[in-house]
Amino acid sequence: MRINKKNIIGGVNNCRKKARLFISAILIITMASAIVYYSAACRKLSYEYFYEGVYIDGVNVAGLTKAGAFEKLEADFKNNYRQSSVELISDNSRWTLSLDSINFRFDFQSSIDNAYRLGRTGNWVHRISTIRSLAEKPVNFVVTAQYDKARLYSILSKIKKQIDFSGSNSTYEYNYGKIVYTKDINGTKMDIETNTRLIEAKLLNRDFSDICLDVEVIRPMIAVGDVKELKDVLSVFTTRFNSNNYSRAHNIELAGNRINNYLLLPGEEFSMDCALGPRTSSNGYMQAPIIMRSQFVAGTGGGVCQVATTLYNAVLLSCLEVTKRVHHSIPLGYVPPGQDATISEGYIDLKFKNNRDYTICIVSEVKDGTVTVKIIGRKRAGETVNTVLRPVVMEEYAPPEPEYVVDSSLADQQVRIRVKERKGLKVILYRDSYNVQGALTNSEIISEDIYKPVRGQLAVNRKTFDSLRSN
Repeated sequence: MRINKKNIIGGVNNCRKKARLFISAILIITMASAIVYYSAACRKLSYEYFYEGVYIDGVNVAGLTKAGAFEKLEADFKNNYRQSSVELISDNSRWTLSLDSINFRFDFQSSIDNAYRLGRTGNWVHRISTIRSLAEKPVNFVVTAQYDKARLYSILSKIKKQIDFSGSNSTYEYNYGKIVYTKDINGTKMDIETNTRLIEAKLLNRDFSDICLDVEVIRPMIAVGDVKELKDVLSVFTTRFNSNNYSRAHNIELAGNRINNYLLLPGEEFSMDCALGPRTSSNGYMQAPIIMRSQFVAGTGGGVCQVATTLYNAVLLSCLEVTKRVHHSIPLGYVPPGQDATISEGYIDLKFKNNRDYTICIVSEVKDGTVTVKIIGRKRAGETVNTVLRPVVMEEYAPPEPEYVVDSSLADQQVRIRVKERKGLKVILYRDSYNVQGALTNSEIISEDIYKPVRGQLAVNRKTFDSLRSN
């Protein structure tokens, strides 16, 4: 068979032409599709409205402008959130908090701006991808709220002044055996920061219901339960004074009143210095003799040490814990040596602690030249112990020879005592306990005091002074 070369060459050329036409068609279609796709993409990328699938607080804003979205949201929120105020409540009190007063508002614009940026950031491929995904997975932007925190703080500060109350302790009055007490009252305290956070959380979560303010209840230190059972006299001690010495008697009565019906909680420490307050004329005290450097001199508040001493003995007899006590430089006339207690404002104090498991009361009674201090509490079942204080003088110290000084106003042989000589003492104070049958059950040493001897000072005229020196 003979092959026709022309026919073969013609067939190949025809195939090539068809292939070129096919490729050209594909290229044209591809280019056309790309042009169509690009045109569509350009239209999407230049779209001035919200894209499909964009929601703001559940409101479909697709196809809306920013202004249109704002209007739609504003209308929707006005319909759903009509409250213009909230009520703040504490017990039986109410305060209306106007939302305008704290400049409360919904921040539509921030949510609109954030939503509008969706599909408009990144390169055009990323933007197209985002826009397409919105149709399948819509995105919702939540509208936030704002308010003026400083304004709310100012309003709460005014409410705090109405709420805050220190409360009051139960009071107790023991008047010569008659007992009267009052109930305690709880205090209240409002913390501004805590309630600011409370109100903010409610408002920002669009909860406009009544808000119960967080108010702390302050329990009083002394409740009625602490005092209503105080009926038993745990101890009593009395000293006498000269009621004709008006200024000293006045100071004793004033000091007695300062500690009268004084309630002391379990474990609490009592300070006589603090209870009496400043010993000044402006605080009611008068000039009366006080002991300074073993001598009696004039001073404001003279006589208060007798009240301190009387209290000290009552405290010892009730077996409370004495934590601080200093004796005088010389023995006193109204108590045996070893049983006195001195105080001096600011650096010498009488202190004791309530070592019982219940509140006690200090009672002071000043009447007819006597000062009596009682410790009122609750006797334990079967508590019938009788306590006695027993001072024992262990040693006596003779004073040095007196000192003589010249006083030209004196006659011959006339002697004037400037400083009275006093012998010194060493005293141990015991506390003895007896049972109901009168048998000694315990004896303990309370203190060991030393009163230094005091050198006397005698005044004479020059002639007598020279005569004494020559002898």
